Amino acid sequence: SAAGFDITLGEADNIFGSAVAILAADDVILNANGAIDLGASTISGNLAVTATGAITDSGALNITGTTTLAAGSANAITLDDANDFGGAVSITTGRDVTLNDTGAIDVGASTISGNLSVTAAGGITDSGALDVSGTTRLAAGSANDILLDAANNFVGAISVTSANDVTLNDSGAIDFGSSMISGNLAVTANGAITDSGALNVTGTTSLSAGSANDITLDAANDFGGAVLITT
Repeated sequence: SAAGFDITLGEADNIFGSAVAILAADDVILNANGAIDLGASTISGNLAVTATGAITDSGALNITGTTTLAAGSANAITLDDANDFGGAVSITTGRDVTLNDTGAIDVGASTISGNLSVTAAGGITDSGALDVSGTTRLAAGSANDILLDAANNFVGAISVTSANDVTLNDSGAIDFGSSMISGNLAVTANGAITDSGALNVTGTTSLSAGSANDITLDAANDFGGAVLITT
């Protein structure tokens, strides 16, 4: 506990055998030689965690500022407790990444070599480009919007399990897995737009793939509103 002060444990050879819990601090920097587990923590500033193993949580994280996580491209990041990320969450390196937020969540510039799963009780937004090599699963709740309109690259299928209005941008092709959208869907891509699962969209659907690219949505889809093809 260091209320009003920073905590910096930045030595590369730190080994934390049990959970690291920050009771009170401003900015926090943690470096672990191996995996690191974060216990219940309250941080009034920013959090930066670098590890050479998995990054997990065993208690809720309450972070007012930004969160920057680097686990290495071969290691998972699993922060699935009742967390509250006040600022952007950026994944510098990580394989499979799971994030949970009790409110809205903003995802900063991130490079993920595996799959991404984000669950929130508020909007899901981006403030930087997301590069996800695997699948992406998003759940914001049927009353909340998903707005991922940066120069993102979703290599695997993207599935929206719950959301109101959804806006997605992909710098290449984009494939949709099974999705349930209670509002409108707007998709812009610089490549083909396809589906590998059924889309259920209550509102309108607007699609832009570019004049040289195909749009193939041939699953058992249900489009409740008009479907507009802009390009």
